[in-house]
Amino acid sequence: MSNLNLSKALISARSPQVSIGMPVYNGAKFIREALDSLLAQTFTDFELIISDNASTDDTEAICWEYSKKDDRIRYVRQPSNRGVLDNFKFLLDNAIGEYFMWAAADDVWDKNWIKMLLPVAVDSQCLAYGTLQTIDGNSNNMKHAANNRKFRFTGYKFIRRLKYFIEPSLLGKANPIYGIYPKRFITEKVFNVLNNKNATDMLFLYQLLADIEIKGGIEVFLYKRIHDDCMGGGVEMQSTKKKNLMVSIIKLPLQISNYQYRQIVGYGILSNIYERTAQILLTPIILIMNLYCVVVNNPRFRRTLTDAVP
Repeated sequence: MSNLNLSKALISARSPQVSIGMPVYNGAKFIREALDSLLAQTFTDFELIISDNASTDDTEAICWEYSKKDDRIRYVRQPSNRGVLDNFKFLLDNAIGEYFMWAAADDVWDKNWIKMLLPVAVDSQCLAYGTLQTIDGNSNNMKHAANNRKFRFTGYKFIRRLKYFIEPSLLGKANPIYGIYPKRFITEKVFNVLNNKNATDMLFLYQLLADIEIKGGIEVFLYKRIHDDCMGGGVEMQSTKKKNLMVSIIKLPLQISNYQYRQIVGYGILSNIYERTAQILLTPIILIMNLYCVVVNNPRFRRTLTDAVP
């Protein structure tokens, strides 16, 4: 850990305004493209901390290569895999900048990402987020229901949290977790929400909305990669065996309802009595909206129906 402390002391002397935390495990396939896009940012007053969770591929060699070329990079290889959550926390704890963003090692950012978002985060003391475009393993644009959504949750605390609660999960409302924050708002209380077993990123943002707004839809893109090695995203990347059509039609709504119910319970725990009352009243509508999104927007569901046909 001494190499981190030494680098941290050197970087402290110039006190970068923004800290970027990149957790990675076996990210050799895409991390070069991710690093290139971050190091090409037109806003340059940042540090980039990479926490390698004991990768077994070429991630270490690539990161050392980049860290030698750019002194804004602090590369730390963990002696053993500390788990996803602890790796995210390590980055936050070791960040120097007043403003902070997490960066996935398989994503790509427009060169003006920080330049466009940081003034919004500074002026409004909010979580600032741009616009989402999903890409595949070859960096080609993909169709996805979350593309180009605004992700704006503003107004009084009750209103902005209710807006977030109502927003269907499939439409990408977890993505602003990769925006730019004033670091002081990511408190222990907020971060610990990530210990929840279900929908942790969404509950994290819901808890954050108790203190600040989320201002998304700024005209600068994060290219969120969906590929064979990632989970979720509403896209099934590989074909599966044929499924019984009736079983699929009956089973999927039950799965969606169960998933949404567990989310609603999580929201309720983080809410006051007025918010919980509104959530209970809106629950049937939320379930219908999410089921509609699955049927209309989710390629995984359409593939399930296609595979079920003999």
